[in-house]
Amino acid sequence: MEYKQVLDYLLQLEMMGIKLGLENINRLLSFLGNPHKSYPTIHIAGTNGKGSTAAIMESILANSGYRIGLYTSPHLVDFRERIRINGRLIDQKYISDFFTDVQKKYEMINPTFFEAVTALAFAYFKDEKVDLAIIETGMGGRFDATNVITPVVSVITNIDHEHTKHLGTDIGKIAFEKAGIIKNGVPVVTSVRDINAARVIRQACRQKKSNLISVFDETQWVIQEINESKTELDVLTRSQKYYNLRLALPGRHQLENAICGIVAAELAEPSNVKLTPTGAVRGFREIKWPGRLQRVSKSPEVILDVGHNPAAMKTLFEYFKEFYEDRYVITVFGILADKDSNKMLTELGRFTDVFIITKPMTDKAADTDKIARQASHLSGDFQVIPHVRDAVKIAMENARPDDVVLVTGSHYTVGEVLSRLDN
Repeated sequence: MEYKQVLDYLLQLEMMGIKLGLENINRLLSFLGNPHKSYPTIHIAGTNGKGSTAAIMESILANSGYRIGLYTSPHLVDFRERIRINGRLIDQKYISDFFTDVQKKYEMINPTFFEAVTALAFAYFKDEKVDLAIIETGMGGRFDATNVITPVVSVITNIDHEHTKHLGTDIGKIAFEKAGIIKNGVPVVTSVRDINAARVIRQACRQKKSNLISVFDETQWVIQEINESKTELDVLTRSQKYYNLRLALPGRHQLENAICGIVAAELAEPSNVKLTPTGAVRGFREIKWPGRLQRVSKSPEVILDVGHNPAAMKTLFEYFKEFYEDRYVITVFGILADKDSNKMLTELGRFTDVFIITKPMTDKAADTDKIARQASHLSGDFQVIPHVRDAVKIAMENARPDDVVLVTGSHYTVGEVLSRLDN
């Protein structure tokens, strides 16, 4: 199969939707010789921040001298972003050759999109002989296709309401699904704050005889300087002290993700992958994780953020309150239909002066008329511009040099903007 044919094939699988469970992925991996058992892994679940935590771990361990695989989802511009080693995206030729070899077997098993891509990632990491792979769950944890691995460390970032159709609306139930990645005797690192979620995770760790490390109880960090684009800090863990770290990901919320990354990386040492202080310093400075409070213009200032649920919008409010309290903000807002748009708009409305409601190019996108009706109840002004490219263009044309344009609501929305910047 040619690379474009593979993408078309995967798109067809994606249109078939989600099917939680491990039967298909186990059959696929058995056919491939169980490649996921060939290298140590770190497994990450959570509502928000798991991708950033994974990227931070990749950066600090790669800068410590190791060959680190990273599997995340979704992508922003290029499908290959999902699977990479030390920052380098998987080769198109590998993808083409892989699906040419397995297509007939795949058709017999009838996998979902995520199952097919997960098997591809596991095989690639084996063939490329990684020292360790960092694996992010797609949804939940217990029945997620990635949950066939037995990692050296499990990580659970924050837990909030997300994917309620599949995971439930109760925080305790959502935490139970996320805690499904916890394995017998495998240590767990968490930055969960919610009391009910934390209780569920503690109980799961007791049942699995797994040591639980909360970054709030087991570490200390001292912020030396923080601004809208970076944070300089010192970090003290139980085993190491890291001084003069400069985290290139903006926002206080990224500090918890970064600390999770450091502690989990330290716990990976029994797999012969050892985080070094130099690796931590360089990894923090050199991390690149697009779409997370990413600045793409200075006058007016244009910020892209893939936040796609109420918890992420609350984080945006806290960030803008701290660094942009007196600035005029125009928010370009495009989301998917299964999101809690009303709560998201309410959080954004706390600092947004004008909304431009738009629709990303996907069948999953929310109806703009519905969003407009909800926005009409807020105090700020709004307008509807159907196409993302036009919405951003109009926002920038109407913004004064000192204003801020925020583009948020979905990976799809931010991805459209980034794809135009890359061309």
